[in-house]
Amino acid sequence: MKAAICIDAVLPGLEPAEQIARVAAAGFDAVEFWSWRGRDLDALGAACERHGVRVVSFTGHRVGDPVAAQTHADFLASVAETVPVARRLDCRTLLLLTNVLGPDGRPVDTHDYISDEAKYANVVAALKRVLEETPEDIHFNLEPLNTRRDHPGYYLSDMRTATRLIRDVGDPRLKVLCDLYHQRVMGDDLVALVAEHLPHIGHFHLADVPGRHEPGTGEVDWAAVLRRIKKGGYRGYVGFEYFPAQPGSADGLAAVQRLWASL
Repeated sequence: MKAAICIDAVLPGLEPAEQIARVAAAGFDAVEFWSWRGRDLDALGAACERHGVRVVSFTGHRVGDPVAAQTHADFLASVAETVPVARRLDCRTLLLLTNVLGPDGRPVDTHDYISDEAKYANVVAALKRVLEETPEDIHFNLEPLNTRRDHPGYYLSDMRTATRLIRDVGDPRLKVLCDLYHQRVMGDDLVALVAEHLPHIGHFHLADVPGRHEPGTGEVDWAAVLRRIKKGGYRGYVGFEYFPAQPGSADGLAAVQRLWASL
């Protein structure tokens, strides 16, 4: 089990060199972010090389919704455009969503005219196509999001549907990104959730509930959850994707350090 820091959430507004330097100074050697578009990739790559930090995940598409068949060509083209960027940053895992999100966190299009059954079939078809058309060294994680608070209208909100999709696609390069914040907002018991779904999980995200701040600011016993993940033999990344309770403060990363050292 390894830790990664989401630089867009945790260290917003800073230059890449400063973001990576702060992550490294806190004792972590892996980062993730959201979109690569509009980002200074040269500066990011140089900072990672300088500090011994690697990029382990970012979003694979910014157009095209797997839930809607008429957008699949755009979805596939967006992923294809992202793959060379992943290789440039030596990152081999990309995040996929069932609906592209707008600036307010809501889906750009909820495609309400499509039934849930058809959306499910469309997602399976899109995921199979993207795996067929993407080089075998690239892996994907599909993320459920909460619809109660942050992303109303998003199609995929629960782990059972997510793991069923993974099984139906049937490719070992596709797993679930289990965001523990989102699943707790949806009402799940996180320890039980991990126990049930761990074999299908390729990446975790973590932020406390409520507030979506650093661990220790909310109600979740993160040590218990992370120890259950570790006990299950998980070898992937836990991405700390929280918004600092005090923007600009180092307190959030210090809290992550203390939690990680306690495991």
